[in-house]
Amino acid sequence: MKNVFFICLIILSLLFAGHAKSANTLRFTAEDLYPLHFINQKGQSDGFLVDVVNAILNECSCDGSIEIMPQARAFRELQTDANTLMMSLLKTPSRAKNYDFLGEVYTAHAYLVGKNERQFQLTDLQSARGLRVSTVRGYFSQRYLENAGFTLEKDLVLAPEPASLMKMLYKDRTDLVLTNTLHLEEELKSIGLDPTKIEKKLRLADFPSELHIVANKALPKETKNAISSAIKSIKHSGHYNALLAKWHLSNS
Repeated sequence: MKNVFFICLIILSLLFAGHAKSANTLRFTAEDLYPLHFINQKGQSDGFLVDVVNAILNECSCDGSIEIMPQARAFRELQTDANTLMMSLLKTPSRAKNYDFLGEVYTAHAYLVGKNERQFQLTDLQSARGLRVSTVRGYFSQRYLENAGFTLEKDLVLAPEPASLMKMLYKDRTDLVLTNTLHLEEELKSIGLDPTKIEKKLRLADFPSELHIVANKALPKETKNAISSAIKSIKHSGHYNALLAKWHLSNS
């Protein structure tokens, strides 16, 4: 009888331990964005920031998992689950009020991109007024353009998702696209478009460029501090720069 009691006690202990570990496991999410975070040919999460997050987890001795999912779902998970973080999110003033930004992990500059057969006299964003400038509906870039005076009635064109955005440009349904060019060549090839037909027309220096690891404000402070410290540590040790080199990236 005593043996049965001790066996039950051990089983309960293991169950509670498993539940506690699950409750403390961090979930890092991101959209499919090569080469930062994507699903590789083996069906596994891969990419520069996947490697960075794994290095952070190792540095802070944290339990964690990485999931690639649509951006909208990643936002919902961030908002509703205290243990879910986004592994790369542009830092903007409005987002800084709602989430905790734990440390910069990459810089991605934004450009106005257009077909190289068409030339525009662009000196700044305002010089593009009157031209059809496009972005994806609901992205921060939509608010950025609207705040600069672009309107749907005159010179702002919105697309439902990135692939449609670029197809509009190639079909001359818009003049310029606001995007970062991090994986643009690969994206264009994947949807059957020739990347040699477009070029960067104007870099938008005031557009937010810092990508951060971002946490729900309900994530325990000690966990957030541990992640922030780990980010600084892997940069100071040179591990971060080694990962940049592995993925043939620069952070400038």
